[in-house]
Amino acid sequence: MAGAPVTVNSMSAKALETHDGLFFKQTRRGWFQECFGCEAKTEFDIATIENKEHNVFYAIEDTDCCIRCICGPCRPFEMNLHEQNGDGPLMARFYRPLRCAAAPCKCCCFQELQVRDAQGNEAGATVETCYNCVPQYNILRPDGSVEYKLSQPTCCGGCCVNICAEGICNCRIPFYIFAPESGTDGKPTGRIVKVWSGLTNELFTDADHFEVAFPEGAGAESKARMVGALFLLNQLHFERSQAAHQHSDDGYEALHD
Repeated sequence: MAGAPVTVNSMSAKALETHDGLFFKQTRRGWFQECFGCEAKTEFDIATIENKEHNVFYAIEDTDCCIRCICGPCRPFEMNLHEQNGDGPLMARFYRPLRCAAAPCKCCCFQELQVRDAQGNEAGATVETCYNCVPQYNILRPDGSVEYKLSQPTCCGGCCVNICAEGICNCRIPFYIFAPESGTDGKPTGRIVKVWSGLTNELFTDADHFEVAFPEGAGAESKARMVGALFLLNQLHFERSQAAHQHSDDGYEALHD
């Protein structure tokens, strides 16, 4: 349903509890239509960190062509998360409402991705926060309290992205997950990292790869919220419009690529 928040099936979501990390492989779905400037549906095959060839989950965007053509990377969308290769039970639905583009010094209309359980109860969200230079996000519990903070590593007093945080010349773009009490200056408890997906993918498609390391002790619902955070980050920072690379955060990717 368009306009509905993310729905997490509490029974199926327990499959996430057995994994300390996941490897997300965005497919080349719709590469031909992207050559003509039309955004394709986002699709992920999801494997484990230990065996990146064995897919355990599958995610597919549910939007129509008009929304993708008109709004591009800023579009509202739903993502459906399934076990196995799409034939398994539905685990979650992630919904991103239409908001103003991510930008520093905003006071309202923040980017967000919402979550609810199968009974319609709120199960949390990932929400953009007010920031000055480097984008920051809060991962929220159902009651609205901050469960984790999410930000790229910084340097120069928080004014710049630290492009050497994951090493030099390895094409890794990290977003670190922090406990709320430590803030983004503390020690990361987990991470979402965009990794090199191959020369062809990087140059000619938006088919990115990501590694997710969940914080120790995170439960199934917490992990579902972090999966949703990855989907939001992918749309905001790594989905490029073929017609015009107008999103300001594309500069972060260019620095690393």
